[in-house]
Amino acid sequence: MYHVGICDDDKIFCAGLEEVISDLAEKLHQKIETEVWYSGESIMRDLEKMPCPDILFLDIELYEKSGIDVGKFIRRGDDYTTHIVYVSSKQEYAMQLFRLQPLDFLIKPVSKEQIREVLERSMKQRAQGRALFEYQKGGVFYQIPCRDILYFMSNDKKISIVTKEKVKEESRYVEGSAQDSITAERIGMHEFYGKLKGVLEKLPAGFMMIHQSYIINSDYAAEYTYETVKMQDGSLLSISRPYRKAVRSRIKELEKERLHVGI
Repeated sequence: MYHVGICDDDKIFCAGLEEVISDLAEKLHQKIETEVWYSGESIMRDLEKMPCPDILFLDIELYEKSGIDVGKFIRRGDDYTTHIVYVSSKQEYAMQLFRLQPLDFLIKPVSKEQIREVLERSMKQRAQGRALFEYQKGGVFYQIPCRDILYFMSNDKKISIVTKEKVKEESRYVEGSAQDSITAERIGMHEFYGKLKGVLEKLPAGFMMIHQSYIINSDYAAEYTYETVKMQDGSLLSISRPYRKAVRSRIKELEKERLHVGI
């Protein structure tokens, strides 16, 4: 089941969007459940007691609590898994939203094709979010959800994986053809031996190398400068000279994907 939220004080727009999404569910071969809110206060109140939807179509110009307020409310607990799609009749807001990392920014009136494209992209990214990174340490293979990885750091041949605060790893011990599953819980840091460029080849879109010693998950980058990236855990990582042009180009691509506006 794919959960879609709509928050807009225009009831006619909400009804039309619900109808389009219901029609697209069959075409996308996806069971979709839709919930509608007509104010920022009501959705914030409900989200205190229930999980966020997979994707939320959110009007910016809500009455008391704006769409930006709602976006900050959702992101306050480091929830960057909920896809926010801002909708507005004005384009001027677009660049103000970058820190909230919306999936897209749509200008009203919104076409059915735009809704289909953004739903397909959301579903594709969520599928990528279920991807696992596997590494070997001794005779044990460990698997970590890629969505929980902040960045990789290499020191000589030792690679450290910095994750969100607590990650439960699934590991399997391999001896001949027998496999015994075990679970290990570790906090924050995981280490193994290997080459960073080989790691990059195994990762889904969204990861990028910024230095011969760092690969970051761009979903958790809080700020970029020409020479550094600040991650959401506060880590400040250097962008080395050979990677600066490629990183800047990738940032622009990500901004366009998220906001659909020119840079």
